[in-house]
Formats: sequence, structure tokens, C-alpha cells
Amino acid sequence: MKKLDVPFTLTSLILSGNLLTSSPVVAQTNLNVNISQVSSQDQLTFVTANFEPKVEEIPAKETSQPQSEQLYSSAPPELDEIINVNQLQDVTPDHWAYEALRNLVEKYQCISDSGEGKFNGNRAMTRYEFADSLNNCLLKIGRSIYSLSNKFASQEDLATFKKLQEEFAQELQNVTARIDNLEDKTALIQEQQFSTTTVLKGNVSFNFISAFGDKKSVSPGSNSTEKVNTNPTLSGRTILTLDTSFTGKDRLRTQLVAGNVNNFGSGVTGTDMTLLTGAINTGNNVRLGSLFYEFPIGDRGILAIAPIANFPTRIFPALNPVNSISNFGGESPIYSFAFGSGAVAYYQFTDKIAAGISYLSSSGDAPNQGLFGGQYTALTQVTYTPSDKIGIAFTYGHYYAPQPDASINVTGSKGSQFAQLPFGADTPTSSNAFGLQFTYKFSDKFTLGGWTSYFNAQAEGSPTVSGVNGSQGDRADIWSWAITASLTDLGKLGSQLSFVFGIPPKVTNNDVSDRRDPDTSLHLELSYNYPLTDRIYITPGFLMITNPEHNAANDAVWVGLMRTSFTF
Repeated sequence: MKKLDVPFTLTSLILSGNLLTSSPVVAQTNLNVNISQVSSQDQLTFVTANFEPKVEEIPAKETSQPQSEQLYSSAPPELDEIINVNQLQDVTPDHWAYEALRNLVEKYQCISDSGEGKFNGNRAMTRYEFADSLNNCLLKIGRSIYSLSNKFASQEDLATFKKLQEEFAQELQNVTARIDNLEDKTALIQEQQFSTTTVLKGNVSFNFISAFGDKKSVSPGSNSTEKVNTNPTLSGRTILTLDTSFTGKDRLRTQLVAGNVNNFGSGVTGTDMTLLTGAINTGNNVRLGSLFYEFPIGDRGILAIAPIANFPTRIFPALNPVNSISNFGGESPIYSFAFGSGAVAYYQFTDKIAAGISYLSSSGDAPNQGLFGGQYTALTQVTYTPSDKIGIAFTYGHYYAPQPDASINVTGSKGSQFAQLPFGADTPTSSNAFGLQFTYKFSDKFTLGGWTSYFNAQAEGSPTVSGVNGSQGDRADIWSWAITASLTDLGKLGSQLSFVFGIPPKVTNNDVSDRRDPDTSLHLELSYNYPLTDRIYITPGFLMITNPEHNAANDAVWVGLMRTSFTF
């Protein structure tokens, strides 16, 4: 760091030593990287009464180099011999130095906020705060000496500065050393930063999973013959997210995924009611998971265009406070059957009311079907947040699939097989879905949430299920609900205990009578997300399904999980 030496002819004695030797102000660099958890990594902040719908800004200076991160945990060697200023006595308003510097500040206006800031006499200052103010004052006065507006009226003022400098010599040395260290860090970050426009975030998880039960579950009317024969598994996944901003308010997200995590669905337990969230299985090959670009609409809106995405709740608030380990517990089923190519828009009309619309097609890249000739989902939502404690959302969705099992189904792989495909896998199907979601914050640590959803499905062709009689226009009613609860900072700051209880999507009525669900399954889930460090989390959890497939002939099935997540 260069030092400022100021020679002048008033007196060499008064200004000897380091009176005007100090440092220029260092430009601050924003180094905060917002790493979200895997379950919400692609989601934006839920809407509240104070919601401002602007895209997460990309810091101008950011790096993923381990060497630069280590700088923040290691003090510079030159500070080792300096007394910790926190151990020294504070400078109170009745201290001679406090009054002396206050008078000089008022006289020479060398600190801009002195009028209502640091020297208004209503609080004490640490010696470090005092030295920082003194250092800034010395800088400004030193610059004024070279100008024609030199305001020094007497050598008495210079002598006061000299006395203050001698009294706070150690603290001034501390300030200088800290500024030197910040300059070194800034230079290193500028040389080794990942990109000036892109932030790289990553998540790696190790998953220890096992399922328990007697026989595999089957749909009503079938007989179970296979046993749930599983051994504990160890698998992993990696998610790399590149967020690029071109204006500071927009975001281009490119997400790469790889893993070998089994979702523990029907292939293992016989039912998709046991599906786990975030179970990425690409055979350990790297694939493009999401690709979308979002930008603000005025001061209160967001528009996202996506060639590859499944993200209505990344803009629509799902109002679910839990960090669920299950596919069912993650969000209302009304969001789960919407993904693919398309666009999503959301606008905050007032502080309390917001609304959005989305159109996504899973056949958007197929020339013979495209965005509007194949499978699609249209969603719209109105969100009402009368206060910071409560949020309510009403959602409507329309779904159409010429071949329902091509990539998604009526309830997005949630609930029973009859709920997912009420008229069979080869019957063109549409549905109108309605969802009501809510969340209520009882305290800073405890939040309650919940939802109910209703799907009215219709056969767009004659059902072709073997042994089933049906016709075009047949309808089915599908219901689901859940209560969720989140308790944070239990045992350690940053931890979260999550609870989910509900009924997965169930066919309560169907014109094709053989595809009704006669009984009721219950979903019970408990998990605990515990931070070992700021970047390492462990998550033990389990879920239990009673009467799987809404069939009382099936035995209960359990899934246990221990996940360790690393974020960077």
C-alpha cells in the first residue's frame, strides 16, 4: 500500500512522524455467495408482504477459488503483535480525545456524517471505531493541504491532531494493516475470480438409503407376490449451477447434474408413494438439468423463458415451509405435473396481492408436436399475503396429454397408480386441477403449512386398459391434502426439523369403476436437517406409508435415509 507523505512549511516538529501518513479508502467488494439447499436450489424466495420481484443480482466480484476463501480465516502476520482493540477501554463522550476530535470534525468537516452520526454524544465508541474516524479525518485534511482551501487556522489544531495520533498509535496501525490486507485480498480475487458475470454454485450429496416392508404394494384388485427385498444403498449426486447476469437484474441459469441415486419408487416398493425428492439417476453421466433465462418486468414482475425446466414454484410461491425428503412432501401435487419448455411470468400487483401464469410443454422440442401440439400444462396462481406471518395461494391448472405416460402424468408421479393414470397408460387424458395452499408463521422458529388439491380428469379417448369398460368423456375425481410443519434452530442455529402428514392423491370417484381407490393411504414423514458447518449438512429422515396404493391389502412400507450434503 502506498503511503501519503505531506510536506509543508508550517512546522516540521508538529507534523513529524506519521501525522498525515495513512491509506486511501479501499473499494469494497461484495463476496457473498447465496448457497441454497438442494431441495430449494432452483427456487426463488417465497412471496411475502414485503416481496420485491427482482431477480437475484450477481455480485460483481466473486470467486470459487479455495485460496481466496482461505484469506478470510487467516489474519495477516503483521497484526499478531498488535493489541486487540476490543480488549481496550471504549472512548466515552466525556473522554478528552472524544471532545477534541468532535470539535475538529465540526470545524473542518472531515467526516461527512458527523452531524447525526458518531459524535452526537449519546454513545461510547470503541477505540477501533475512534481510530477509524481519526484516520478518515487525517486523510481528508491531508488532501486539503495541497489545495487552495487549506483551512488550518492555528498550530493549536495541528498539535491536537498530533496528540490524538500519539494516543491512538496502535489503533491507527491496526487500521492501516487491515486496509493493506483488504487491498491484497481484492487484488488476488480480481486475478483469480471465476468470472465477472457468472457465479458457480455446487452441491454434492452422499445418500445412505434403505426400504423396509413385507411385500411389494399393488393396486386394488391385484395380488402381491414379490417381497420388498432391499439392502442399504450408498449413492451420490452432483449439481453444478451457473448463474449469469448481464444487467445485474437478470439471470441465465445453466444447471448440470449427474448421479446414481435410486428414487425408491414402484420398482423397489411397488408404489410411487415412497418416491424421494432430488433422486437424480443419470448413470453418473453429466446431463443438462435446467436451462432458463429470467428478467424483470417493470419494478414488480419477473418473466422466465425456459427450453429445459420444471420450475413453476421457482417463481410461484409454493408456501411450503418444510425441507422434505419425499416427492409428496416437497410441494402440492398441482405444481408437480408442470415442467418442460415454455415460459413463466409472475407479477406483484400490490404489497399483498400477486399473480402469475405459466405454460410448459414436455413435447416442446419435438417437431411433430412442438409447444402446442403435444403434452402441456397451463398454470395460474393468485397469492395473498396480508402480513409477514400468513400467506394464502389459489392455483388453477389445466393439463393435456395425448399419451399420458409419455413423460408425466395427471398428478406428477404422486399418489396411486390410478391417480396418475385414471384411464390407463394409453388413453389421451386431460384434467382441470385446483389447489389451495397456505402457510402461517407462529414464531420466528415455528411455521405451519398445508395444502389441498383436487383434479377432475377426463378421458379424451376410449380407455384401452385390459378388462376395463370405459368410453371417451369418462371422468375421475382425485383428491389430496397435507399438513406440514417446520421448526428451525433446534439444537443448532441453521437446523430444521420438518414434519409432513397427509393423504397422497387418491381417486375418490371414477366412471371407470375398476380404477377407483377403495381405501386410504396415509403419508407420515419426519426429517432433521443439521448443519455440521456452514457448508456441510447431514439429514436423517424417514417416511412411512400406510395402506400403500390406497389398498388395505398392502402392508405398510418404510423408507429411511441419511444424507450428507456439501455446498460450495
